[in-house]
Amino acid sequence: MKVKFFKKAGSAILAAALAANCSAIGSSVFSSVAADSTKYEFEDGTLSGATVQEEGTERYAEGASGDKFVFLQDGGETAAVTVTVEETGMYNITLCYSAPYGDKIHNLYVNGVDQGQFSCAQTDTGEWVELDLGSVKLTAGENEVLIKSSWGWTDIDYITIESADLPDIVATQVTCCDPDATEEAQNLMSYLASVYGEHIISGQQEIYMYGPHDFEYEFEYIENLTGELPAIRGFDFLNQANILYGSDDGTTDRMIDWAVNKGGIVTASWHLTVPVDFTNYELGVTSVDWSNATYAVWNDNNEPATDFDTSNVIIEGTKEYEYYMACLEALASCIQELDDAGVPLIFRPLHEAEGSGGETGSWFWWGQDGSEVYKELWKLTYTTLTETYDLHNIIWEWNSYAYSTSEDWYPGDEYVDLIAYDKYNCTDWSTGSAVLTHNDSAISSTFYTIMEKYDSKKMVAMSENDSIPALANLIDEKAGWLYFCPWYDGGSDSTNFLTNEVFNTQEDLIEMYQSDYCITLGELPADLYTNGADVTTTTTAEGDSGTTTTTTTTTTSDPDEYVFELFSETVDISGRNEDTEYSLVIELEGTPEASVGGCVGYSTGSTSDDWVNIEWSGNFDSDGKLTITVPLDDVSTDVTTAEVQVWWSNLWDSDTETANDVPCEITDITVVTDDTDILYGDADLSGTVDVSDAVKIMSYISNSNKYPMTDEQINVSDVNQRGNGIDNLDALAIQRLISNTISSLPESYMEDE
Repeated sequence: MKVKFFKKAGSAILAAALAANCSAIGSSVFSSVAADSTKYEFEDGTLSGATVQEEGTERYAEGASGDKFVFLQDGGETAAVTVTVEETGMYNITLCYSAPYGDKIHNLYVNGVDQGQFSCAQTDTGEWVELDLGSVKLTAGENEVLIKSSWGWTDIDYITIESADLPDIVATQVTCCDPDATEEAQNLMSYLASVYGEHIISGQQEIYMYGPHDFEYEFEYIENLTGELPAIRGFDFLNQANILYGSDDGTTDRMIDWAVNKGGIVTASWHLTVPVDFTNYELGVTSVDWSNATYAVWNDNNEPATDFDTSNVIIEGTKEYEYYMACLEALASCIQELDDAGVPLIFRPLHEAEGSGGETGSWFWWGQDGSEVYKELWKLTYTTLTETYDLHNIIWEWNSYAYSTSEDWYPGDEYVDLIAYDKYNCTDWSTGSAVLTHNDSAISSTFYTIMEKYDSKKMVAMSENDSIPALANLIDEKAGWLYFCPWYDGGSDSTNFLTNEVFNTQEDLIEMYQSDYCITLGELPADLYTNGADVTTTTTAEGDSGTTTTTTTTTTSDPDEYVFELFSETVDISGRNEDTEYSLVIELEGTPEASVGGCVGYSTGSTSDDWVNIEWSGNFDSDGKLTITVPLDDVSTDVTTAEVQVWWSNLWDSDTETANDVPCEITDITVVTDDTDILYGDADLSGTVDVSDAVKIMSYISNSNKYPMTDEQINVSDVNQRGNGIDNLDALAIQRLISNTISSLPESYMEDE
């Protein structure tokens, strides 16, 4: 496994920015101070296709502000207003509308960027209501806020803008909703809660069997491009837990391999199909061709895709109920394999149930009969797997939207662990055909709307997406998504969600995967599922010679034993000139006599191959202090930031002949110039270099308490293998200078790796 010793500088500020809900970006300062709202009338804005309605026009209705409003009719029509704010920051947008023609869906754009869809629930004619569209980033000065009709026939009156007071992004639920959750599931849930709001976990959905490429295509692309692998791998039980035409495509084997052998996190959806002609389907038949099975509500001819009655699934004794129970039995056998291997699963069944909004917007059969039936179906799924099949290795993830009706579909806190949102806002379907546009917004309005819908109790994840939000946008928009997970490459420009740069540019992927904010596979804890406990796994296989059972016990570290974790600090090295020599002086504190090592790393380009490490190492003195000096002679003055990284800190135990991890910290980092003001070898700071300086160093090494040295003395005394601290060889180098064996100090520098 490749250990990630490098990071792109600057990204470490993101967690603090999100936690504080305010930060400085360039010269613009985010403000979260409450302010009076400002109203903007749409009839005074810029319209495309939409029409102004006033007294005497066909669609006019009384009650609108100013006795005028705008009518959005066909998909693609727009109405925009220009809003002005004094400070760059996050602002709440509220829309006043009337929708007497039924529930409608529209898109919110800010400064030309699609922020996602919102729904307008049906109203009475002439009834005007205000709808919270969430929080968005506005820049100081003028901004365009635009409403684009996706499913039209809606009257819009005005919007109001006011400064946002954003809630803290914290996990208030840190235990699984299943009270009997396995230790592995609970340990994973605890880990997710520990990083929520401070990091985003990387993920990637794998392709389905018989797709346009193999299962590893997306993961090899990411690793070859970024040097990293995603922490989460997305799966689908479409084939393996499908009783109609399914086959063992190795899904559970790949899940176990990803979690047990690679140390990753697994999540799965379940595109469960039903027979198209369910009336004539005979229960137990498993030879239905895929073309005669569906998970859709409507077929390509806009006709019902199946006669399967979802409302009957929740009624015991019906044919639909028996069919669904058989499907759950097949699914349970897969999840049982995971449980036997100690693998917890983030499970996202019955996803995207609400579809395009309201009670009739579903595109999957499990949502076609509305929210009340759906919630009972979710509960049936939960109780069957947890009670009937005694499966407790599941973290239950439920898909929400940011529509006004989305809460109606929520099964309840006791049945849900995580809230998920599926983001596809690079494709505009408002005019009936797909128009692709790059969009790496963090869609903070959607994130905070979903948070607030469920009282911030549940962590919110981006369980599917086309584009991954750009790192800078996560900072600017303060959207603390738990993880992202792009859908696989489907084989065409409009469905190659990972590799088509309309969705994800290579530069954005590199920046995200190499940032401090993004958690990759190699950065997950080694004891993620065990939390220090011993794990025993049993594998049983039947071959030609009979049945073979192999039991493996993996002993992990004592949970009370200190385990060192890599850490780093970013330092500004700008302002250097080519005529002066510079060094980085690093001061550390740790365990007396312990060894410590790391590097000063910096980037010369945009890829992992452009990262350079200057390695250093040393030993803490008897007081637990160490000063490391790293020359910057070979670092171009074009490089303005570097990272001081600490890779290990351990103390040798001669009795057990092992090196045990011990803690340490960086106490100070200083950029110094190596000019004539520094007299190397002048350990006693007398102004000359003589034998007393060698004696001073030897005395300090033998008893630093009795013969202490200041940081300045330690710095000028590091003259042999400069950069690794002081030792007997530094005193010997001074003696060589006095005897004219060498002509100058430092005698040598620590070799750059």
